[in-house]
Amino acid sequence: MAPPKVQIAIDTTSAEHARELIEIAQASGADWIEIGKPLIEFEGLRGLEELKDQLEAPYVLFDLMVMSSPAKYISAAHRLGANNVTVSAHAPLETIQEAVYAAHDLSIALTVDLFNVENPVERAVEAAHTGADYVMVHFGVDQKRHQPEGSPIGVLREVALAVDIPVSYATYDADESRRAVEAGASVIVQGEPLLSAEEPRKALSEFIATTKNVIKGNEKS
Repeated sequence: MAPPKVQIAIDTTSAEHARELIEIAQASGADWIEIGKPLIEFEGLRGLEELKDQLEAPYVLFDLMVMSSPAKYISAAHRLGANNVTVSAHAPLETIQEAVYAAHDLSIALTVDLFNVENPVERAVEAAHTGADYVMVHFGVDQKRHQPEGSPIGVLREVALAVDIPVSYATYDADESRRAVEAGASVIVQGEPLLSAEEPRKALSEFIATTKNVIKGNEKS
């Protein structure tokens, strides 16, 4: 089994700060760079043109969380260098299907984010049937603040068993990352609080090494 990919979420609100964080993420060994939804909403897709030179080499996911009329958003993200885009699992199934068509027409991948849906396993199966390339499981920052010990690892395990496509999972620390990999996650998403650490490059490098070593340890057993 291959080690998981590690995706670093750039969830800042300014392109200037994003440039600095992208450099840190790449220097730390990130496999994927995520252009986070806060950055997209504060800067707008046109406002991210200044980052285009940084997005030519790495694998880049744009967290669009599309809810309707996906083609125009996906096309704009593609022009900026996107390799993967997200659509919300709350969107109608027809919209998810249209997003799959739009993404695949441009030869990029589509991730369906299961955040806060009522029946994540059922929706994951439906998303996979539309041709989605990935589904994502995560606990929102507000949920984490109110439920510090809360974690959807159980949901992740059920989703990973139910679908034949890779599942990504957003973590808050290395221990949760380890448990997520053991539960079947193929992509581990990390951003805060590590990007705001005193030494973010060191913190991210250690996190990435720990995450990838989980698979190596399992392969030996």
